[in-house]
Amino acid sequence: MKRPPSLNLQQNLVKALALGVFSALVGFTPLHGAEPSPGAGYALAKGSNEFGLWAGGSPDSVGNIEDRQLLLVALRYGRVLAAWESVSLQYTLDIFPAAVVFEPDHFRSGSSTIYGAGLSPFGFKLNFLPQSWIQPFIDASVGFLYFQRDIPVPDSSRFNFTPEAGLGVQFFLAPNYALTHGYKFHHISNASISQNNPGMNSHVIYAGFSFLTP
Repeated sequence: MKRPPSLNLQQNLVKALALGVFSALVGFTPLHGAEPSPGAGYALAKGSNEFGLWAGGSPDSVGNIEDRQLLLVALRYGRVLAAWESVSLQYTLDIFPAAVVFEPDHFRSGSSTIYGAGLSPFGFKLNFLPQSWIQPFIDASVGFLYFQRDIPVPDSSRFNFTPEAGLGVQFFLAPNYALTHGYKFHHISNASISQNNPGMNSHVIYAGFSFLTP
């Protein structure tokens, strides 16, 4: 079935937003030739705090629910719980002032753009090569989002849980400043608190900026 022009426009918008943020930050990422001096000290010490902002999106959903686009904007707080020579463990908290789901215009009456907000208070991140200015990481978190209408289908729920897991890379521009590029597999589900619970899965590409304090 051919998708309506408005749906293609929404998909292009999310793609442009996600790729635009990603590309803009890539442009500021140091190249190998500009690598900071080895003595700069990029290790994340135990007790360090991280404050940041990230944004990203998914151009389409997968699984039972398709033709949905997702846009996320989040404020990040992190605290290093433990640090070893080869890896550091960080607790993360994400606050979502904006979460937007775009759905097909013909799906239900009213606006096809559905706004929400929420919190992911239970998150953990492992940074590898903590002595390097380039630090790969894996992370996972669990939280919730509350939308102005039922998501992802009518008669489901405005309140949804949001488990997610992903990976990425942090590029340290200085010992206390870093750019982040990453991927998240993001799930939205009401955990059967409503009779209708199809769930919605998204592949989210995101980018962000953060600074660290002792």
